[in-house]
Amino acid sequence: MPKGYCGRILHIDLSSQSIEIERPDEAFYRTYVGGSCLAAYYVFKGMSAGVDALDPENVLVFAASPTTGAPVSGASRFNVTAKSPLTGTMGDSQAGGFWGPELKAAGFDAVVIRGAAARPVYLWIHDGECEVRDASHLWGTFTKQAQQAIRDELGDQRVRVALIGPGGESLVRYACIANELRHFNGRTGMGAVMGSKNLKAVAVRGTHPVQFHDREGILAMAKAGAQSLRANSGMQGLQEFGTALVVESNQAVGGLPTRNWRSGVLPGAEGIGGIALRDTVGTARESCWACAVRCKRVLSSETPRKIDPEYGGPEYESICALGPYLGIDDLETICKANELCNKYTLDTISVGGTIAFAMECFEKGIIGPELTHGLNLVFGDSDAALKLIEMIGRREGIGDILAEGCARASRHFGHGASELAVHVKGMELPAHMPQVKASLAIVYACCPFGPDHQSSEHDPSIRSEPFSETLTGLGFRKPISSEILCFEKAKLAAYTQRAFGFLDTLGLCQFCFGSWTLYPLEDAVRLLNLATGWGTNLWELMQLGERRTNLMRAFNAREGFTRHHDRLPQRMFEPLDGGPTAGWRIDQAELDKAQEQYYELLGWDPATGNPTRTKLSELGLEWVLDLQSP
Repeated sequence: MPKGYCGRILHIDLSSQSIEIERPDEAFYRTYVGGSCLAAYYVFKGMSAGVDALDPENVLVFAASPTTGAPVSGASRFNVTAKSPLTGTMGDSQAGGFWGPELKAAGFDAVVIRGAAARPVYLWIHDGECEVRDASHLWGTFTKQAQQAIRDELGDQRVRVALIGPGGESLVRYACIANELRHFNGRTGMGAVMGSKNLKAVAVRGTHPVQFHDREGILAMAKAGAQSLRANSGMQGLQEFGTALVVESNQAVGGLPTRNWRSGVLPGAEGIGGIALRDTVGTARESCWACAVRCKRVLSSETPRKIDPEYGGPEYESICALGPYLGIDDLETICKANELCNKYTLDTISVGGTIAFAMECFEKGIIGPELTHGLNLVFGDSDAALKLIEMIGRREGIGDILAEGCARASRHFGHGASELAVHVKGMELPAHMPQVKASLAIVYACCPFGPDHQSSEHDPSIRSEPFSETLTGLGFRKPISSEILCFEKAKLAAYTQRAFGFLDTLGLCQFCFGSWTLYPLEDAVRLLNLATGWGTNLWELMQLGERRTNLMRAFNAREGFTRHHDRLPQRMFEPLDGGPTAGWRIDQAELDKAQEQYYELLGWDPATGNPTRTKLSELGLEWVLDLQSP
């Protein structure tokens, strides 16, 4: 067994409460490695076609990687995968923090969960052991109270807890999973899958850190990364302001999605960005496992809305979805909305996108006070937004409809509401605009688990010279404006999706490993070799990223998804209103051509958008062909 691994996969059937331990061989680990790819393998193999995402037969996988827990910046992340209740595709979501390294210290590389408990339970995983414990007394509690109760019950305040709040218990289709109250497997509704299994939490504690092949080499790499931070202005900005600084940059270029994506600018945006966050409610920075960047925000509790600092501060995506999406420019409201989402475990992007959709429906008379129980859903109304979040988390009134996501809600409302629903495959769009960053039009449409802003490099990376060595090495030479959609953008999507796919498989943070961060992609190869003792190379890891994406795409094909589902919402083809991007929109013919080029670059059938037999065979996924038919 290579170093970096525990060599043990924990399998739990909650229906029977049976527990088994699998010990895969090295060939298996070398093929699927960990994280996103390994989890996708178990979900595909463990389910029949057509199983409902909220059925006990759905397979839920928590997976770390051989680099998770290495004492180097960015090696903190783990993956949660299952069939998504929001999209019906394979769902995939990563989180940082400390839970992933703790799982490794507890003796397991992954946890595969099947079935559903008869009553609420939580898992207690510790030093090679696992128990299924009663959680009836925790059901209905917010994350803060539940986490503390679990730690008290186990008599150890260092227990790391991944858990759901009332939103996950209520099966809100975009419910997320929290660890340490402020790190999230945010997208695709993995919290709802936990809720459907009556699984409140997975608590882990380990006292035997995993052994690495060359720990001294890893420590030297960690030191070099910390030193490079001082010479990297982009990383310094991330350290000082967090991702919230993206509010200012996107506002400046007209790329800040506002009022349900009708505009790219928000009047008053300077009051909700990274500088304002630092100078008003921000009090400190905090880190994930062993990370020198420390990009997480800590907030002050001394505000009129009584923000609880233990729930952390909002990232860019949360600020935008709970602010500009809704026409809100009040930072304290946004921070309070973020806290409520964290307490209920609701994905902030989908919450904001769904409420923005509801506000435009109200504005256009598609829904009225009789459906909202007298609540005026007006853009810019902070109190209405906060009220709706709690209604969604409890599935009360109109919140019960909006808990289904904007796509399903639009079908419920009718009367043209579907044209106002900004989603792909049922999942609301993140806060980077394809009208302004054209390659994201391809990625949002084609990403196998729904629109995702962390699946590829963004267009500004090739907007002007000099390019990073990483992108130059991938064959990019000619600067191209961000808004132009062409073959080079199809190539940017296809090539960097492979790279981001293997980063998610290795559990490495994209703010530490990439084209502009602490470490180039080649250092991810180096870290994996230092961890395991392997002699892998960038080609093998790029194929690993492909293997992960093709597994997901093949799963979706088995569920009936084709190119027909790779479509952007109507709003993307409508001219933007105001600011430097006024009048900008995506051209459908250009997108169709770029999508076809993207499919061909990936070796997929351009007619269906799905992997070919040849591509699956190239990636060692021949077994998928036998399991693809419903």
